[in-house]
This record gives sequence, C-alpha cells and structure tokens, in this order.
Amino acid sequence: MRLVPFFTLLVTAPALAQDAVWRLPARGAAEYRRQFSAASVVAPTKDAARKAEAKGQVPQNLLPRLVMPPWLCQGELTPDQRAIGDEPRDLRDVLRAVACDLGLRSRTRLRYRRILPFGDLLLNGRVESVAADGRQAFTLDVTTDGPEVRPGETKSALNEFIRPLCQRDASGSLAVERTYDAAAGVVRSFTAELTLVFEGDKGKYRKLVVRDAWDLVALHDNQDASFRAAVAAAIVAGAKWVRSELADLGRPYMKDDEERDRSYGSGRIALGVLTLLHADVPADDPVVVAAFDELRRREVTDTYSLGVGLMAIAARYAPAGEIELLRSGALAAPKPRELSAADRELAVRWLAQLRQNVDTRVDPGYRLRFNYVPGPRFDNSVNQYGLLGLYSAQLCQLDVPAGLWRAAASHLLDVQGDDNGRQVQLSLTTHRDLMRDEADGAHRTRGSSGRVPARGFAYQWPDRPEYGSMTAAGITGLVIARAGMVNGGLAKADVMPKVDAAIQSGFAWLAAEFQVRSNPGFIDKADTNWFYYLYGVERACELAGVALVQDRDWYYEGALQLMALQEDGGAWPLDHLNGKVLDATCFAVLFLKKATMPAVTGG
Repeated sequence: MRLVPFFTLLVTAPALAQDAVWRLPARGAAEYRRQFSAASVVAPTKDAARKAEAKGQVPQNLLPRLVMPPWLCQGELTPDQRAIGDEPRDLRDVLRAVACDLGLRSRTRLRYRRILPFGDLLLNGRVESVAADGRQAFTLDVTTDGPEVRPGETKSALNEFIRPLCQRDASGSLAVERTYDAAAGVVRSFTAELTLVFEGDKGKYRKLVVRDAWDLVALHDNQDASFRAAVAAAIVAGAKWVRSELADLGRPYMKDDEERDRSYGSGRIALGVLTLLHADVPADDPVVVAAFDELRRREVTDTYSLGVGLMAIAARYAPAGEIELLRSGALAAPKPRELSAADRELAVRWLAQLRQNVDTRVDPGYRLRFNYVPGPRFDNSVNQYGLLGLYSAQLCQLDVPAGLWRAAASHLLDVQGDDNGRQVQLSLTTHRDLMRDEADGAHRTRGSSGRVPARGFAYQWPDRPEYGSMTAAGITGLVIARAGMVNGGLAKADVMPKVDAAIQSGFAWLAAEFQVRSNPGFIDKADTNWFYYLYGVERACELAGVALVQDRDWYYEGALQLMALQEDGGAWPLDHLNGKVLDATCFAVLFLKKATMPAVTGG
C-alpha cells in the first residue's frame, strides 16, 4: 500500500486543541502494530480480588474468540472525525474507542452499550491536558449499568432478549496513555489497561485485566496498488489451502451424517468447489472434477447443500471476466450457462429436491420459504441459500416459474422487522456511480429523497432481534426475487414497489448498524458467524451493485480485517467453537474475490 507521508514532529500545545481531529486519507486507514494481553484471577472477596495479581486465563464468555486486527478506517469515524462511531462490541474495542477519542475534554462521561456479559459500561473521570510533546495520560472510573433501549428497539424486546444477557455488575478503572500528532492528525501510539472486578460463579470474585498497546505503522490510501496486490495474494493462498483440503474427500467433516436427513458434508464440498472456481482455479482442475464426481454419486438432500451445489454448477460454466463486465455495465445480463448433459442431469435432480424443501405450513405458490428439508419450519439463513439455488438453476436454463419469485418476495416482506421509528438518510453509491466519479474526479454526495425506515431481519420471525448476517440474507433474497420477477415478466407486479421499499429499508438498517469488526445488531450474535456475516454483506451489496454504504467502502474495510487474520498456511481461524475452518476460509476468499454476480434488477 502506498504510504501517506506525515510530519514526524509533534505539535507543542498546553492542551489538546478543541479542533483536534483525525485526518486519515479519504476512505483510507491507519495501520498499527499491537501488543495485547488479558488475564484474570479469582478470589474469595471483592477486596482480595482487587489486590490479587491477574495471571490466569480469561473465561471464553468474557472476550470473543477472534482478536480483531489493529486497523482504524476513516469510515469508522464519526462525521466530525473526532472519535470512532462504530459501537464497541467487546472490552478490547472499548479500549480502542477511548484511546482514539479526540473529543474527550476535562470532565468526561462515556457510555458504551451492551458489552457482554456486563451490560452498559459507564466511564467517568477527568481527562488530563496533553503535554508539550503530545503525550497525554488519564484514568477513568468504570462501573456498569443496565442496558437502555436502542433506536429501532422496543422496551419489551429489551427486557426479553437483552437484559438476561447483561447480568454482571462490575467496577474498576481504565487507564490510557497516548501520543497525539496534531500536525498529522493521528494518534501515533496508545497504551490502555482496563481492570474490572465482579462477582463470578459460586460467590467468588474475579478480577479481569485487559491490556492493549498500539503503535502506528503507516497510513494507507483506499484500495491502492499494494492493497490490491495483497488481496490477490490472500486469495491465492486461501484457494491453495482449500484445494489441499478437497484433495482428500474422505475427511470426516466432508462425510454426510447418515443418521440425519442433512448432507452438510456434501455442502462443504460444494462450498469448496464454488470457492476454487471463483478463485480462478480451472474448471478442469483434477480436484474440481473429482469433487463434482463425488457430489454426483451422493444423495444431496438439504437446502443449504443443494443451493451451494447449484451455485457451483453455475460457476463452473461462467465466462471469464463476466462479473467485472456486469459490474461496469459493459455486459447487460449474465450469459445463460450451457451445461454438459451430465451436469444438466445433476442440476435438474438437485432443483427438484430443492423445490420440495419448503415450509409445509404454507402454500409455496403464495409464500415460498425454505426449510432444510420438507417440514413445518423455515429460517432466513437457509432461505437465502434456497433462493440462491433457484437463481443459479435459472441461470443454467432450468425452469423456475416466475410466480415462485413473487411468492419468495411475499415471504420476505412478511418477516422483515419493524423500524420502530428509526429512520436513516440513506446513501448508496453504486459501482457505476463510483466509476463515473473516478473518471471525472468528482465526489458526489448521494442520498435518498427522504429518510428511509431502517428495517432488518431476524433468524425467523420479526418479533425477534435483528442482526447483520440475517439482514444481509434478507436483502439478498429480496434482490434475487426482484430480479427473478423482472426476468419472468413480472416487472409491473403490484408487489414490486413494496419490494423496492423493503430493499431500501434493509440497506438503511445495514447503514445504521454497519461495522466490520463484529456481526452487528443483536449482541448475542456479535462474536459468532463473523465470516458468514462479511460474506453476506458482500453478497447483498454485489447483487445490488452497491460499492459504498453511507460513503463507507464496505469491501476495503472488511478486506483489511480479513487479510490481517489470515494464517500462514492460507486458512482463516474459527470465529466460534462449533465452526469449521473450511467454511471460514471459503467465506473469506469469496468475500475477497467479490464473487457474487450483480443481479439484473432493471425494468
């Protein structure tokens, strides 16, 4: 990445200037080097815990499994560029938020919401003046409080879903030492230490100490040549690891569970093949061919596996460069796939099974919602894979009645959450908009004609908490359903205005909650399915042709996090204990490759 030069001398001033701001490159980022540690100790009394030295391990429920990399993106900052605007989702992010807040003045009161398992963290204290060399040190007292109602949330939802998760009263302190370079508009370094004492299990008290130290490495321009080269290298390394896994299809996690009516092992093989094809591994590669042959022999039954399998077949016959041509507008529509006889037979079989895997409580001709297998349930996660499978089958020139797309849209309209009064002045910039801006050197501000209701999606019903991965799934389904109706001659259907409004409302929710360091929304999901969430954002935005959300480059911000987390062998680590490294790695590669093809939604 090209380094942005900045002054090495620190400004001399008696106090942090009232106009102190971050001056990061537009949509760029600051890269840091970090030293992080966390430890805890248990004692019989609160006083003994305070005095004890923390040397033991930290329980898993106190800090998420993934340690997010030390980057600060310009898009994360508040509009006045003084502080991080994205809500912290764990204690490490609280340290980062306080240390990077240039708006702290004298007597300070801060509230960081819903830091599990404590609730809201309240920080109070005096922020000391900056020294002549730019250094500043301060300590804030920390207490906890019950969570408050957030925008777009009802009090009943707060009491039912959030308060039970926030049950640890804690007290302690947060000490920060930082150096601010006013000439460059950047915090060059900080060291922060958070100490909390709280009652743990069986009447014992635990002391938790979290330390984080960041030192500036460089400032980076948005998506410069070095960034693009790093992305390409990460994709190659990730694909190489996935290929090595698929070279042995007898691995336990690639076998189907014969005692259940699911075929998740087959789904993982299909996901790996999809990833390799999008990572430019040739369709005639021996590993790819062997994987398709294995899938052909299997009885694939569940919607997830069938959907990904159909996506893989469509990718197998994709023309080179098709996605880029669609994104730029040089190609008006994707090329229909010309399948071999064997693959067409496989796709027909999978499509027939997929169409049976619906919620049997409703007529799929009017409300199409997918279950894993035929039965009286659905969820919005597997539903998106059902729709992606239908969309891929249609691309492969298989018959998908236009009425199914209308039925799918009707379901998604039914289960989209209520805005509960929250609205957003939404700004979405398409890839074509961005290309025009770059061509003529302009930077146009784009927004909706009015404020858009922010409406997300939950796992199933709209009376449950909404969160990022499910909202991305809902947007994905709506955009696909819209494209299916347009292509099926239903562009003037009476439901179309509702679908358009629902897509905008889904993006408004995503804009209000967007971040790349956690799965946003419902805090119980914040540190799980993070890779799945990022891939969901890629899918929703790419299907709709969206390059920027609220002028934030979702791809750049997400890619920085992903590349920093990639391990030496090319794989990515797990974000939750029940996950699989193959799944995480495939989601990461598919995100980095921007593998989703824009949908044709005009008309």
